[in-house]
Amino acid sequence: MNVKWVALSMLLLPMAGIAANPFDAPLKTRHVELKADPRNPQAKRRVSCFYYRSVVVKEVDLGEVGAERLALLPVLAGNATPCRDTKETYEYEISADRWSGYFRGVKADYAFFDAPDGTNGGLGFMVLRLVDRKPLFEDVAQHGIQAIEALDRSLKLRYQRVYQGKCSAINDGAGCRAALSQETGVAETSLSRCAGGYAAAKQAMAKGRCAAQSSRQRNCLSTELSLLDQQHWNEAPTVLVYEVEVTLSSEVPVIARRSDALACRPSD
Repeated sequence: MNVKWVALSMLLLPMAGIAANPFDAPLKTRHVELKADPRNPQAKRRVSCFYYRSVVVKEVDLGEVGAERLALLPVLAGNATPCRDTKETYEYEISADRWSGYFRGVKADYAFFDAPDGTNGGLGFMVLRLVDRKPLFEDVAQHGIQAIEALDRSLKLRYQRVYQGKCSAINDGAGCRAALSQETGVAETSLSRCAGGYAAAKQAMAKGRCAAQSSRQRNCLSTELSLLDQQHWNEAPTVLVYEVEVTLSSEVPVIARRSDALACRPSD
């Protein structure tokens, strides 16, 4: 992903005209339940269609991880675009190689799709421009996209970005911290929180392992912490969370930093 970032001031002023829900409300939503799969009767299978002024978004969900099919359909007169499992002749299917998650929402001439599951404490998303069906941008956000502003020929997003580096701020020292600062624009001094973030994640992992054991050992926590040290926990690549504003247009996406590191932790 060819992206350039721009360091902004740390004043986190809200963008004018942004509603609490960043997406446009569909004119109509339809859910069509599908017959149960005899091999997996507990799975909830259905087709969902979201009708907007310029497009209908179809999501076929067979109860697995990620939708079975994501597609765009034209708006037929009188809301006559059907909502069914059948693939229509005029249906544009988003290739599973391109994206295999779920539909999230529409804003102006852009559709948003979420990843099927999370990574590093965030959730991936993809932005697709409807007019030419061009995927514009992919990233990972913590707590979802906070605000979207549709401009004349561009789109602005604001969210807490989840960024995975290529080194460990704890294990690899000052060189890694300098590289992370250069890659993201966050102040290197804000990476002082990394030591506490790694320690907290290690503690949570050890407690989780102990809780999963059928028979609790007396020294379980210290044993699990020791095992994590043996597994080189501190060598895991560093994940930073920081607030950004991203501008999408026909040019290269521009990621503008709006805060220094809000969190620092090891990758999954």
